[in-house]
Amino acid sequence: MVGKQVELSVPVQIDADIFRDFAAFDVLQRQKRWRRPLVFALAMLVFAVICFAQAGRRPGAEIMGTAFLVLGLGLPLIYFGMFFRSVAQESRHMGLSHLRTAYRVELGEQGVRMRPVGRQDQLQAAEDCPWDQVYGAWRTPQAIYVYVSSARAYLLPNEQIPGGPDAAWNLLSGYLPAGKLHQTR
Repeated sequence: MVGKQVELSVPVQIDADIFRDFAAFDVLQRQKRWRRPLVFALAMLVFAVICFAQAGRRPGAEIMGTAFLVLGLGLPLIYFGMFFRSVAQESRHMGLSHLRTAYRVELGEQGVRMRPVGRQDQLQAAEDCPWDQVYGAWRTPQAIYVYVSSARAYLLPNEQIPGGPDAAWNLLSGYLPAGKLHQTR
C-alpha cells in the first residue's frame, strides 16, 4: 500500500468485552463449534428418555437414565464454561481489563494494512494483505471482522469506525467479491 491512498483508517481499541464478543462469534458462529456439543447432548438425552421409559421393567434403568441425563447436560455446560473461562483468562493475560489501543487498520486500493500499536508510523512493522488474499469479512451488530486468513482477523468495532460501519462495509463491498462478505444478526 506504499504510495497508495488510504480510504479508511481505523485506530482500534480493544477491551475484554470486545474480545469476548469476537471470540464467541469466531468459535460459535463462524466455526460453528456449538454443533458437536449439541449433537452429543441430544444423543444422551434420547438415551436417557429410553432408559426412563424402561423404568420398572428393567433393573437400574433409572440410574442409567440419570447418568445419561447428567452427561448430556453436564459435559456441554462444562465445554462452554471452559471456553468462556479461557477467553476471560486470555483477556486478563492480554491486559484488556480496560480499553486499550491495539492496532490501526487501513483499508485502501491495495488491500488491508495493519499497523501494530507503538509502531504505527513504521512501514516495516506494517502487515499488508492484498484484497485478493483476504479470506473474508463478517459484519455483526457489534463489529466488522476482516479475516486476512482463516485464523487471523482484525476487529473493527462499530463505534470506532470513522463514518460508521456502513461506510466500512460499503468500502469492503467494493473490493471483495460477494462470496467473501458475510452478515450476521
